Amino acid sequence: MKISGRTQLFAIIGDPVIHSLSPAMQNAWMQAAGIDAVYVPLGIAEEGAERAFAGLRGLGLKGANVTTPHKERAARAADVHDVAVRKLHAANVLTWENDGTLVAFNTDWAGVSGAFDEATPDWRGKTQVALVIGAGGAGRAAVWGLAEAGVANVVVCNRTFPGAEASARLVGGMAVPWAELGEAFANADVIVNATSLGMIGKEQFDWPIERAKQSAIVMDSVYAPRETALLKAAKARGLKTIDGLGMLLHQGAMAFELWFDQRPDIAVGRAALEAAFAERT
Repeated sequence: MKISGRTQLFAIIGDPVIHSLSPAMQNAWMQAAGIDAVYVPLGIAEEGAERAFAGLRGLGLKGANVTTPHKERAARAADVHDVAVRKLHAANVLTWENDGTLVAFNTDWAGVSGAFDEATPDWRGKTQVALVIGAGGAGRAAVWGLAEAGVANVVVCNRTFPGAEASARLVGGMAVPWAELGEAFANADVIVNATSLGMIGKEQFDWPIERAKQSAIVMDSVYAPRETALLKAAKARGLKTIDGLGMLLHQGAMAFELWFDQRPDIAVGRAALEAAFAERT
């Protein structure tokens, strides 16, 4: 990779970002497309983050992805918002226009539907009920993405019921209490874990996977570990599973398309993610 004064600068912004696989993926796409650009991790701590975001205009960035804990802050910092940002109040993609205007997008929702499309192309026609576990930023994006994909009934289950209600309300879905998670598993054609449960260093959980339909498709937004306890239990029952790398890949592909007005090669991005993940583990 050759860097010059003309090289465009892109970044992944978060705290922490040292673990992010996005640089491997986005740099592979840029190189494959012959684009003179580089994508780097840019850590911004919570303390002083408002000032840091205000100063980003002067850094010469052309675009950025935004991850935890700054997605809501990124939405507030932008001058223009796409419809998903306005609905979800969170942005994971930023673009600086030539006149300095900061435009915010949310592509997390596309990561959900794109991962399903890649893994099980016929899932839309077979899905009447989708269950989303969690009502944070990832959960709201999953709810929005499933509804945009045409799922008629989206159910949200969250440990705090008001959070589930707020998330379900985005798409006219239904909220269920945490105590009814098992019944929600039993009724769902698609199950998406959009919480940190099962992530390395986070709380583990005994999922009611025995209640799931034999035809259910199970997705986990977590990719560290690659095979979470939820996916392991689902595989043991012979269910179709989708890991968190799929969501990362497809939200990143939409970001690339927004920046460069061309669709990246999904195979190139997946190969870069797989290699980076293998090197890390």
